[in-house]
Amino acid sequence: MFQKLKMASVAIAILFFLLSLLAVLQFYRFQNLLYEVNSSRISVPAQALKRDVERTLAFGLSLQTNVQLKSMLDQVIEQYPSILSIQLVDTIADSGNIMWESGPPIADPMSFVRAQRRAGKPMWFDASRPDSFIQSWTIKDPIGQVVANLTLSADKSQVVALLSDARAKLFQIWLILCVAVLLILTPILLYLFSRLDQIISSAQAILQGKSVESRTWQSSEICDLATQIVASGNATETKKS
Repeated sequence: MFQKLKMASVAIAILFFLLSLLAVLQFYRFQNLLYEVNSSRISVPAQALKRDVERTLAFGLSLQTNVQLKSMLDQVIEQYPSILSIQLVDTIADSGNIMWESGPPIADPMSFVRAQRRAGKPMWFDASRPDSFIQSWTIKDPIGQVVANLTLSADKSQVVALLSDARAKLFQIWLILCVAVLLILTPILLYLFSRLDQIISSAQAILQGKSVESRTWQSSEICDLATQIVASGNATETKKS
């Protein structure tokens, strides 16, 4: 009986592991979807602001002296409450000077510039910070040279709350499934292992020439095979004699 319990425990533990792996994969899939949605939501005002800034460069205006840029940044934050702050950073000669900003300052602006360069794309998105999403865009002059970096910080609290709720619900579903597996699968496995043990014992008894009740192995192919082996062995001995 102990051996049967051990085998059933191993089977249930493997199933628990598979359920846990599935739950983790589903959670991270949901998390990545949320991040993609928020990145796209930030991209809408960011792209519009990027175009407006680059348009001022096309008109021959300087980013450092164009006071209108400050009102443009303020207008974006006012129109999109989820965006907390915006920085326009000078990247010429890697000075890292903040030319214009709106909202609370974002620490270490050059770190986003370096991350932007490593990404090698017009837009770089960072979701690793616990309290905010960071999205960074390159600003190019009319000849295609990168002259500035536009960095936006967006609120992450709503996404964190959704992820926390999803984690709790997913754990609840996982727990219900585990209990269901434990209550339903355990007796089934014990019955199957018990039947298998009876069939193996009957097959061994047949091979050893012992009598076995027909109901024990009536529907067992293993016992039928054992009977055929014994019968063929008896036939061979009869021919020899």
